[in-house]
Parts: sequence; C-alpha cells; structure tokens
Amino acid sequence: MDQIQDIKTKYGQQAEGIIATGLGLVSKNKKYRCPNSMAHKNGDRNPSMGWDSNALQFYCFACNMKIDLYGYYREHLNYTHNEIVYELLGEEGTTRLQSNRSKFQDGCKEIKDITEDVKKYIMGRGITEETMSKFGIRSFRNNVAFPYYKYDSLIGYKVRNLDKDKKMWGVEGSKPFLFGFQLLDDNFEELIVCEGEFDCMVLNQCGYNNVVSVGAGANSLASLLDQAKDFLDKYENIIVVSDNDPAGDKMDLKFTEIFETKAKLINKDLYTKNDINGEFYKRGPQAIHEIIESARFKIEGRRDLDITPYKGVEKKTGTYIPTGMDKIDYAINDLAPGCVTIIVGRTNAGKTTFTKQIISNAIDLGNKVFCVTGEGDQEIFINEIYKNVIGRNEELFNKIKVNKRYYKEPKKEVLDALARWHKNKLVIFNKGDSKLKSMDQLFDTISYEIKHKKHNLVIIDNLMSLLTISTSNEKNDAQGEFIQKCCDIAKAYNTHIIVVVHPRKPINGKESKEINIENISGSMDIGNKADNIISVTRDYSQGATGGSIKVLKNRYFSQLPEVETHFEEETGLLLGINDETGLAKAYKFDWEKYLDKNFKNSLQIYGEQESIEDCPF
Repeated sequence: MDQIQDIKTKYGQQAEGIIATGLGLVSKNKKYRCPNSMAHKNGDRNPSMGWDSNALQFYCFACNMKIDLYGYYREHLNYTHNEIVYELLGEEGTTRLQSNRSKFQDGCKEIKDITEDVKKYIMGRGITEETMSKFGIRSFRNNVAFPYYKYDSLIGYKVRNLDKDKKMWGVEGSKPFLFGFQLLDDNFEELIVCEGEFDCMVLNQCGYNNVVSVGAGANSLASLLDQAKDFLDKYENIIVVSDNDPAGDKMDLKFTEIFETKAKLINKDLYTKNDINGEFYKRGPQAIHEIIESARFKIEGRRDLDITPYKGVEKKTGTYIPTGMDKIDYAINDLAPGCVTIIVGRTNAGKTTFTKQIISNAIDLGNKVFCVTGEGDQEIFINEIYKNVIGRNEELFNKIKVNKRYYKEPKKEVLDALARWHKNKLVIFNKGDSKLKSMDQLFDTISYEIKHKKHNLVIIDNLMSLLTISTSNEKNDAQGEFIQKCCDIAKAYNTHIIVVVHPRKPINGKESKEINIENISGSMDIGNKADNIISVTRDYSQGATGGSIKVLKNRYFSQLPEVETHFEEETGLLLGINDETGLAKAYKFDWEKYLDKNFKNSLQIYGEQESIEDCPF
C-alpha cells in the first residue's frame, strides 16, 4: 500500500494526462467518458468521470470506478504489481511502460479493416461476418488481428498468419488479457473460459454471451491467471472449455488448483475433434450445447430438456460396480454411477470388512478406487485387502510375528503380482496423516482426485472420524452437509460414493441386533439423501462368524433383501450364504495371471482355490 501511495505522490497531477492519453478518454466540459463499458450500456454519453486532484485519481460518479496511476497500469493495461513498482519507482521512471504503450499505439496504425482473405479464412471455420464484427476482428498485413480489451481500453492485438495456421504473434507493446472481455455483461453467475480466440467466437455465436478465451494459450496460464484472478473470483462458477490434448489437461489442472470447486470441467468424452471450433464445424451448435451442458450439470444438476432431451434409461453412462453379494446387487442394480450408498453397522460388526471386499471386487473388474480413511494403520488396511484377494493358499504367505501376534505377509512374488493387479486402480488417502483441517479442504481433495484420476468408486470410511466437530448440533449440521456434498460430487462426476457410518449409541446400554434407518447416528439428512443404505450385523451367538447384510433403503427399486453371512477368517471375507444350499459362496479374484510362471509352477498346491465355488463352514 505504501508503494502505491509513493507512486501517486511521485507523479502527482501528471497522472491525469498519462491516464487520459493512454486510455484515450474522451473529455467534455472537464468531464470524461467512463471506460467501464460493463457498467454504462449507453456508452456514458453524458460523461460522469472527473479528475480528483486531491486523491490523484479519476472517479466515476455513476459506477464508482476509480482509476489512479497504479490502477491504470494494473487494471487497464494489464501489468503486474512488480512490473509497475519496478518501473514507476525505479530510476528510469515510466519510460518503459509509456514506451510500450506508445509502441502499441504506433503498431495499431497498421491495423486495417478486415480484408476479403481474412474474412474468407475465418468463414471457413464456420464463423459468420456478424460474429467477426461483434469481436472487432481486423487485419494486420493481411493476417487475422484479434483485439484485446480491458474495459474499454484496447491493450493488445494478437495476429494469426493465414499461411501458417499455428503461427501467432502480438503487435509490439501488446499486453493481452482475456479475449472477448469487452463483450461481457454484469452477470457474475457464470463465465465460460476457453482456450483460443476462434473457440471463444464460436461459443458466443452459439448463444453464450459471457465467454472469454485465455489468449496466451493453455501453456502460458500462470502469469495471466495471476493478473486475472481478482476478476475471475467475482464469478460464482467458471466453466473451463479446454482442448482435448495435454495442454488442455494442464489448463484444467491449473484452473482447479486456483479456483477449486468453482471451476467446472466439461466432459471431454463428448469430443470427436480436439477443440470447440473443430467440434462446431463438424457437428454444429447442438454439439456445442451438449458439451457446455455437461459442465453446467455439475453446477446445480440443471437440465434443459430442449437442449438435452430424454435419452432413455438404458443410455445412462458410467460404471455399475457389484458388491459381490448377488442378492444385494440384484436388488440395488449394483453400485450405480451418480449415486451414494451408506454402509452402517455397530463397532466390529463387519462394515469395514464388507467395504474392503467391495474395493477388491471393484479393482478386479477394472475400476479405479479412491479410498478416504480417517483412522487406522494403512499397512494393515492394505494387508487385509491383499488377504481378501489372495485366498486360502497358505503357500502364498509368510507368517511374521509382530510383538505377540502373527500376521500373514504375502511373499515378494505375490506382492509383485498384486502391484500389477491394482496398478493405477487404487489410491488411499488418510486424513489423519494430512494437514487438511476443514470439510471444504477434504472435498477439494476428493473432487480433484475424481476429476483428474477418473475414479469410478470412492470409499469414505468412516464419517465421524473425518469431521472435526464438538457439539451435537454441529455434528448434525456437518453430517448433513457432508452427505449433500457426496451426492453433488457423485452426480457431477458420474461416480459412486460409499460412506461408512455408525448407528446411534444404544439407550440405557441396551444394544439391539437390528438396525434401521432411524438408528443411523447424526442428522436424518444422511438417510434422506442417500440412494442406498446397507446394514452389516454380526451374530455373536454363532461364535462371531455369523451375521447378515441387509438393504435398508433402495431409492430406485422396491426390494429390501437380507443375506445371511459367514466370516471366513483365512481370507477376512464375509461370504454370503445361499438360502437353498446353506453353503457360503466363495470369492475368486483374477490376480494370479500376474504371477511369475516359474513361481507359480513351484507351488505344490497351486490351483486348489480355482475349483472352489461353494464351501461348507
């Protein structure tokens, strides 16, 4: 702040002439027309801006815009804070900044009306003359000249060579900002940010008024976003429409890093070409609307049936993941994309056990899983998943002693095979090992993972250990908000989220075996918002190996089945018991194909598990 005041003091009343000349302000009766076109739809015909000689700034009495010398260079000519301070308070004064502006104004003398060659070139991309005129497209030495504005100030021209399609440069002295900025309205609900000028023009031509392109390209975003962040922060949602290539992926990553959940990414699976202009040329406006709607759906679940008509229930995209319990899977139609499932059970009832075998089953079917935990040892967690997968063959393990207890540790060759089995399919995040403090920070992490790693299944185990709360009311509010965020993310990114929760504590110390929706601890919003609720119970009268898994809520189907289970200690699996045969159905995971052949042949009883389908207990 002292540096800004030093700048104002150093240049004093000179600032009026520097700013007025640089911005080309039109004066009338000692008043100037305000350059804030977004606030003056009539062009400020009756000038409302005056020079305040005491404050050393211009002030608009209509829109309250203020422009001092620092703001002139920062907000209107797009220089960084460091550039301004270095130049204006350094020994050379404003020489270079004013020189750059003068060079640009001189360069603009070569800007001409659009030529027929330029017009033909742009129309070849499907862009109309009306759109060219709206954006003020001109010619520079018979090449395309894209004007860049900040408010009403022309601050740069980018030039595209007609002969070399990708060759671009800027008119000397240009300081490009956001292409299309001068056409934005004062609606700060939504802004579309795309990668190139032609993409921006196409989107505007398709009816999207609040659209800009990054101008500098996806590979030069850091400095631009540093300059534009304050402006972009005004928008509630930013739809990022990048190209379908590595540079576009970097652009997505940069926007989500800076603007977090405010940045909404399009579904690039809808692309048949690499960018919006190519998509428009090939498939027309309908394709553009579908692509933009794929991001808008992530904002608020909205759907305009005129743009996105009914496609039939069989058209829903995404992955359906079975739990491995046939009766449960048929009832809920597997773990469907865009849905949230609650798994509830008392302490040591087997809910985490059931969750681990869902993880194993999902990976075995080729799905990507992101597991969020709030407690427990990660090595033990992974060891138990490996036990699920490996099966009963004791030759595949070493037994190791840790203090007084023995653990089954997979042999090195087995670990190598398992690593290949789950390669790029399993990520574990333990909140207790992180520096995350708030729910928003946690969901930023979850959202980032889903967006960029394309996880099909997210496991959150368990809810209460992830929330930092103190009072009962805070707990209820936090749980309701947590589940709502899960629902929003599941629908937005077409993934399935499982949340593990506890039931309420028993009254007067009496704990009922049965669990119902009303037993779920915390806010009723948990049960109301979830698509499925599944309870896991253990029957200690059967030596702690018996129990059941039951569907308590099934949003889309009427069945609420219950499956009797047997806990198999060798594998750590809950096996569903067949009602007719009374046998427990064994799991079989397809990981052995990754084993080294020599190691496989060395096993004496290898293959025994392959013949096991049902087993007594």
